[in-house]
Amino acid sequence: MVLVATVLGVYLAATAGFSQALKLDLLQSDRGTYYVAESLYQELNFNNTNMEGYLERAKDKQNVFKEHIAGIRLNEFIFNTAQESDSTFEIDPGLLSEVSNYYFNTGNAVDNYYATGMQSPAALMAVVKRETEKLKTQETLDRLANYNSKLAKDLNDRGMPITRAQD
Repeated sequence: MVLVATVLGVYLAATAGFSQALKLDLLQSDRGTYYVAESLYQELNFNNTNMEGYLERAKDKQNVFKEHIAGIRLNEFIFNTAQESDSTFEIDPGLLSEVSNYYFNTGNAVDNYYATGMQSPAALMAVVKRETEKLKTQETLDRLANYNSKLAKDLNDRGMPITRAQD
């Protein structure tokens, strides 16, 4: 009887330990996902704000001249870094796809603009305008912010305090 009780006790302790370890691992994974998603949101928001500024400055111009878009660049550090993180693939696939498409389309247009010696500012601005409007129409930034808020709340509810950065 003592042997059965010992074996049962060891089994129950091991099961409880495994369960706790699994909960901790999931909590840490969700925390990593939150930080990647929040950083991605902050970077995308920064880029979108800058692109809207470029569009606003060029809005009433008949022709878009090089000086109106001098220095137009995407901040891609977090986006590029996030590609190396397992947590990136925990982000809602629809949101991740929209962000990826924005970076791909806008980034290629910017790269092409500079690679061709800034020959066609109007073509660049057309892509920037289309992609910026698409972000707004799809409500990508709002949905990503909401996703991050829910994840932060879930983490807080599970005992891991997270405070969302404010814009």
